Amino acid sequence: MDETSDTDKGAESPPQDDLEKILEERARLESSINDKFTRIITVVFTDLKGSTAIAENEGDLVSRMLIKYQNDILLPAIQENKGTFVKSIGDGTLSYFEHALDALRAAVRIQRGMDELNMSKKFKTPVLMRIGMHTGKCMVEAKDIFGDVVNTASRFESSADPGMILISEETYNALSDKSEIYCRFIKQVSLKGKKDLFNAYKAFWNPKEIELDKQGQDVLPRQEAAVPVRSSGMKAVWGAVAVVAVVLLLTLGMKFMGSSQSSESKRSVSDSVAPAAAGEAQR
Repeated sequence: MDETSDTDKGAESPPQDDLEKILEERARLESSINDKFTRIITVVFTDLKGSTAIAENEGDLVSRMLIKYQNDILLPAIQENKGTFVKSIGDGTLSYFEHALDALRAAVRIQRGMDELNMSKKFKTPVLMRIGMHTGKCMVEAKDIFGDVVNTASRFESSADPGMILISEETYNALSDKSEIYCRFIKQVSLKGKKDLFNAYKAFWNPKEIELDKQGQDVLPRQEAAVPVRSSGMKAVWGAVAVVAVVLLLTLGMKFMGSSQSSESKRSVSDSVAPAAAGEAQR
């Protein structure tokens, strides 16, 4: 009589062939999803600085007008440069572009539009926009985008100064024409949730700033002669070099001290022996 219960039979592992088929099907589905929804894009975040002060000082109606003016500047810039507007997030926005240069063109146009808005004196408080962008693989759906690229672009936006366009090294490298819009490396930034430092480039949009920077007038600090390698491994290498240098210095120092003490000892012995020899010569 078979004492194995129906429950025990149900708990048996599936045959190896079935397991391999399941894994193959899973891999096929993941590959299909990646092919259909994952693309290399440039993600752009914007954020208004000064909107809170306008809301407090000039009221909600004026604050609402500011958002309208922002959209009148931002949406055409995105659309005309083949971008996709995803959504508003408070007084910020999220969009993406298939090509990095299109994203940068849109950002420059937005900053110039904001500059014109401030010159019009429609608001008592100047309004500046921070723009950050990053390029990489991202999951793109009909009405939203997801992935680490989105988070990194957001961190670059928050690391930018008001009125600045701050782009990642990946975006800079993805530019099909680096001569069209003047960019240069300015610093390494630490991004929340990221272990390694990121190389950050500023895209200049103001002609006066561009001319001053090209003349070396230090519009921005020139921290590095060349772009540093973004690698935690390099930190370990330099750390090891520093340790070796310290050990060598200590070793040389000990040898020098030892030789100095030996010379002093010899001189002391000769000094102590010399008087006695002189005395014997007198006798």
